[in-house]
Amino acid sequence: MPFFLLPIFSIQCATYWSNRKNDLQDIVTVGAEKPMYGAALQVGPVPVGVLFLGGESDPGKYEEGVGLGLRGGEFGTYRSQQLVYFFLGGASFLSGEPIRDNKGKQIRDKKGVLLSENERANIKSYSYRYFAFFNDPIKNRKKRKKESFKRQAAEDLVKETGKPEFYAYMPEADPKPFGYPAGTSWKVEATAGLYGGARVGVNFAELADFVLGIFTYDLLDDDVEGNEPKSFPLPSQTESPNEE
Repeated sequence: MPFFLLPIFSIQCATYWSNRKNDLQDIVTVGAEKPMYGAALQVGPVPVGVLFLGGESDPGKYEEGVGLGLRGGEFGTYRSQQLVYFFLGGASFLSGEPIRDNKGKQIRDKKGVLLSENERANIKSYSYRYFAFFNDPIKNRKKRKKESFKRQAAEDLVKETGKPEFYAYMPEADPKPFGYPAGTSWKVEATAGLYGGARVGVNFAELADFVLGIFTYDLLDDDVEGNEPKSFPLPSQTESPNEE
């Protein structure tokens, strides 16, 4: 290998191993959280049990509870909220600390998902109600189908004409149409506690992403190292969803 190519090779090698490390950490969840009361078992995006996890920082200002451990591919603190009543309720999650407005309020996107300065944390974060997994309105399905058709039409035009400017007519794909990333549908997770509690789980989609990532195939589109940062809604552009 020519000497002048060594720095480029070293950078690419470091990026590759950094992405594989992140993928490996995505597979397992082990954390301690509070305040937590009850127990639940989750297979896919919907759990079964009776559980409350959350917290209040100021009177009338509801925020997620605090956790510490390995979750969402990151070691450290995270924000987590969960309500399970048999198979109803909802959940939210974000690694690290959320960004806040000038009043100290957590910033969320249009689906209510907390936002962070960390790009990968935003990819793994989620906020959704379990009932939404069973209730997919016709208008939402039609909208996704229409956007998919437009994206395919734009790709076909670029291939036929060789003009990439047609990509400007391509609607941006929503990575979380139901409020959670695709990998959430393939996890098994147990949670239990009395004030303080524990969460343990394994995600089989993340396991597949790690194995395929060895061969440089990014199944879950979460290899952020070495790529251009993906944009997320700025606080001034974010609509405040209804508080849970």
